[in-house]
Amino acid sequence: MMGRYIKYEIKGSYKFILGVLALVLILITGIFAYSINVDEGSVLGGMFVGLSTLVIFGTLLTTFLYIVGSFRKELYEDRGYLTFTLPLTGNKILGAKLIVAIIWFILLGIVIAGYNILMVMIFTPIKLNISEFFSMIRGMNIPYREIIAFAIAVIISGVSTLILIYFSMALGRVTLRNKKIGGFWFVIFLVLSGLISYVQIKIIQLLPYYIDLNTFKIISYDMFNKGFASFSVIQFNDAALLTSNGDTTILNIGGFLYNILIVVITFLGTGHLIENKIDL
Repeated sequence: MMGRYIKYEIKGSYKFILGVLALVLILITGIFAYSINVDEGSVLGGMFVGLSTLVIFGTLLTTFLYIVGSFRKELYEDRGYLTFTLPLTGNKILGAKLIVAIIWFILLGIVIAGYNILMVMIFTPIKLNISEFFSMIRGMNIPYREIIAFAIAVIISGVSTLILIYFSMALGRVTLRNKKIGGFWFVIFLVLSGLISYVQIKIIQLLPYYIDLNTFKIISYDMFNKGFASFSVIQFNDAALLTSNGDTTILNIGGFLYNILIVVITFLGTGHLIENKIDL
């Protein structure tokens, strides 16, 4: 039944996602064509590039709001009568929503990134075929573990933020019952985000123990050869959730486990609210 609900969610939103992709890809093509083929810039051309960039950003933001807004419609509109009377637990309904959202975000990311690479290969003065391109990639000293660690941190952060948004919406619906106050869930989200971030910072400061992702040994932050940080996630003073200097990438154990715990708690909490507290 959960699989059918996922298919239903995908069927209900794929036209919007395809429309967004079409618009973004057209604008990216226009930006590359203008930037590469025009020798001297013009005011009109500059305005086109600037407006296209703003439209792309606005479109992606609208897509995010559309995806998270789908859950809010279940809480306040008539479609909720159908959804919440299905033989599905609250956790399964939420899980289906998350799976569909993640599918769309990953699809958008892969297609847009891949299309940008394709545009570079088409419009670049140096012509490369596919085999030469991948040979060049293999010859580069790419810090794969650093990239993988950063990608995992981004995915966990994105999933936890998405679940927290859903939890805030469900909590707002339960708190206000049938009253529709559009921005109240956002206030709840901001408050919860602030509290969660504050506790996470304190945990990282109190438990400065890290796992070296190169050697998988546990070290303290003092043992980390700081140098120039190529990237950091939640860094402050002499502590960070995830940081790298190019040679070594370290992950704070306490902060990472806290992130996972928050994801589990908010997921189960949202499922509980959906199943037991929502009055249709």
